Parts: sequence; C-alpha cells; structure tokens
Amino acid sequence: MTTPIKQYQNVSFKELISYSENNPNRNRTLDSIEIQSAKSLQETSLDKLGLKGYTAFNLNPSGIVSLYACISDPSSYSLSAKGARLQQIIEYTTKLQEQTDELKNTSLSRKRKKIHDLIGASYNGTKFEDKDYIELFTGISLMRNIYFVLMKSAVQENIEEGEKQYDSSLKGEIVFSSDPTNWKQEYPVWVVDYRARWVAIPSEQHAQDLHKILANWLSTIEQTGWIIQWPEADGTKIEIVEQLSLLPTWQQTDKKLTKDVLGARLGRANCIKVFTKWMTNNIETI
Repeated sequence: MTTPIKQYQNVSFKELISYSENNPNRNRTLDSIEIQSAKSLQETSLDKLGLKGYTAFNLNPSGIVSLYACISDPSSYSLSAKGARLQQIIEYTTKLQEQTDELKNTSLSRKRKKIHDLIGASYNGTKFEDKDYIELFTGISLMRNIYFVLMKSAVQENIEEGEKQYDSSLKGEIVFSSDPTNWKQEYPVWVVDYRARWVAIPSEQHAQDLHKILANWLSTIEQTGWIIQWPEADGTKIEIVEQLSLLPTWQQTDKKLTKDVLGARLGRANCIKVFTKWMTNNIETI
C-alpha cells in the first residue's frame, strides 16, 4: 500500500496569528531555565588576536541583520530571548530595506536593489555567496555611517569547506567594508566575523577604543599571518612611486614592482596614516 503524499499549504502571517489565538494551550509556558552558563558559551576572548579586553560575542541567530541589531544595542540584544531578538531583526530588516532608497545618488546606486534583496535574504537565512557578505556590509556601512573590519579565519573556512590540509602559517584574511582612507573618526568601527557569526565587544575595563588601536593592531596582526586586503591607491605608477619614495621603507629596487603591488603598498601606508592620526587625536568617538 502506497503512503499518500502529504500536501502542504502556505499560510500568511495573519493566519498564523489567528491560529495561535485559538490555540487552547497558548497560555502554557515552559519552566524558567538558568541562562548564565549559556551566556558564557557565547563569548570567547580575543586576546590571542591582539584585541585585549575584547570578546567575540556569538550571534544567535547569525547573519548581518542580526549583527546590526546587536551593535545597535548590545546590552538589549545580549539580554533578550531569541524570540525578542527575532522581533528586533524583523524591525531592522524593514528599516534597512526602506533606507536603500537613499543609495540612489551614491556609489552604490547600481547595487541598490541587490542590497535590498540581500537584507531580506539575511533575515530569511538564505545561503550567501562569498561576495554577498562584503556587498551587504558595504551597503549598511554607507547607509548607517558604520565601519566594519571583517575577519575571515583560515581555520574556520577550511573546516567548513572540508579541507584536511592547508597552509597553517596563513591565519586568515581581513577585509574592510569600504576604503579606510575615507573613514571619519566620529563614526563607530566594529571588528566582526566575515560571515556575521560574531562581533568583537569590549568586555574588560582595560579594553581600548578601536579607533585608538587600529593602527598598531593591524600592523601587528599582519605580521602573524593574517592577509589584509588594503585598498589600492589611485594614480599612475609614476605618481604612486613618487609618493612611496617619500616613505622610510622605500627602496629603489621597488620600482620594478607592478603598479598593483605598489598601489596596495601606498594604500596600506595611507590607511595606517589615518589610523595613526586617530591615535593622537583627542576627539571623543562614538
């Protein structure tokens, strides 16, 4: 005897609410549980990555909109039950999608619709392509005046891709949500996981503001095996060489390098210059 195939029917959100209101067990609740131990599992110290006093707060649920909800109000997010978090994410999804209209007259005007769709995809938990993450981070960065330093761990990436062998000297990759030479110190900076699984949160009193430590932190972590995708400086090769030749690290043999390599080197120098200036400024940052 063949088992009949079950037929499923889509229902609207209003219909779900109506069903729940007629549920005779709707007033039943589960016994309260202790969440302190669970919270400790959500956090991992980032001291080994050079971010002293910071912890990686694991997002639940993960995703870029969930991450945005967290950084908008970290205390509320961390103390909220998952149901309350989901409600926050719904609200932020709507707000961000509405705000994509403001991208019409920006450098992202042609990607406005895609960013709108990616916001919805993030809420729905749709699997992202690698490039989708950076495009959505870039969009939110521009719309909300927030800067992201994205970390992609080589160990985590290889575990997910099922790679058994890889270069252990390569720790991972760091990408910026936009060109840091255009960043302003009055806007917040967040160090986050590339795939929006965690966000670095200051958890100790000795944790310094990221604006003050970015220059030293990036220079140091780059020496430990992290590859930083510095933005390439604009200009002809001659113009780039002229600027690089003013730096103490310049050597005449460097002229033989390609324009792309020299452009990235100048881009790095310009970024570090911006971050170093932040260290010496007394401007109060957000």
